[in-house]
Amino acid sequence: MTTRKDIAQKAGVSVSVVSRALNNSGYVEASKKERILRIAEELGYHPNPVAVSLMTQRTKQILFYCRETRNAFNIELYEGMLKAAKENNYLVVFHGSLDFNSIRSTMVDGIIFPSEAAAELYQNMVGKIYRLPAVSAAFGNTFHYPKGMPMIECDCWKGMELIFQYLRERGHHRIALVMPYDISQDEIRIFAWKDQIQYDLEKDEIGTYYLGVSKKSLPGDKRVLEFGEEREEGDPYIAENFWGKGKLAAQIFRERRLDATAVICFNDEMAIGFLKEIQKLGYRVPEDLSIVSFDGTFVRRYGNPILTSLSLQPEKIGEKCVEILLKEINKEPFKYKYKLTPRLLEGESVQKVKR
Repeated sequence: MTTRKDIAQKAGVSVSVVSRALNNSGYVEASKKERILRIAEELGYHPNPVAVSLMTQRTKQILFYCRETRNAFNIELYEGMLKAAKENNYLVVFHGSLDFNSIRSTMVDGIIFPSEAAAELYQNMVGKIYRLPAVSAAFGNTFHYPKGMPMIECDCWKGMELIFQYLRERGHHRIALVMPYDISQDEIRIFAWKDQIQYDLEKDEIGTYYLGVSKKSLPGDKRVLEFGEEREEGDPYIAENFWGKGKLAAQIFRERRLDATAVICFNDEMAIGFLKEIQKLGYRVPEDLSIVSFDGTFVRRYGNPILTSLSLQPEKIGEKCVEILLKEINKEPFKYKYKLTPRLLEGESVQKVKR
């Protein structure tokens, strides 16, 4: 097996010069570096990743800590991370079954979280005593955001404004909101919807047009207990059943006999669940009811009709997360907050209101 010492002997230089040339760190004369790299290739040199890791104190690995591995948004977030990591010769490990304390024994240079809630939980549990460079994707829910951690978000407030503008231009004014949380939750989409809908609904109507699928929103409704996240409230390791909650929201929509002409859903998966169930209940989409969702993932194409959805640009968020994390790892300057602009992806689930 060829070693760096073999390369150094053939090139007539020291082992430290070979290391600098191969690691692309420190100064090596251009012609000398080119010769070292050529000799390394001729000798079939392949660095031992464990040895390199020990020498550089770097693993060239990033951990994406994510428990909801089947969530379309997280999948596209991960794809963006892979793209940016590959350009920087890094690997991204996708994991969510580890408890936070197990991260200490994981060989990674930094961590990326999919949301403010996961980042806050990590920092509160172990982050203060075990400090790895960390970055989080975010959605504007920064009311309890952990200090000292960079976040990359897409502007959900602006996104809600774009959705309302789009719907109002098509004659929609009575617009319901479908969410997996109670209306009292610190969630930017709830605040932004209430800010917009106050011009179209009476104050006492707002709660009725808010379709929150949670134990707190629907006290005494046993259907909510079908969802593990509601039975085991507060357990961070249970993935949310957005599809199922979307279906239940459709049932509640009919039970309340709402005259809404449009519905905005928390994400694409919840919207697909709502769409399938509302059609089963006899509503035509978009003829009777228009639907718009957040996220803009590949899931929107699974609807019939295809969903109109607000893209939060998960791939770009993923790319930016890696970019900022690597700056943090390499002790380069970076900003603590980056905000991307959402864009509306027009599908077939919205129709003009007929007069």
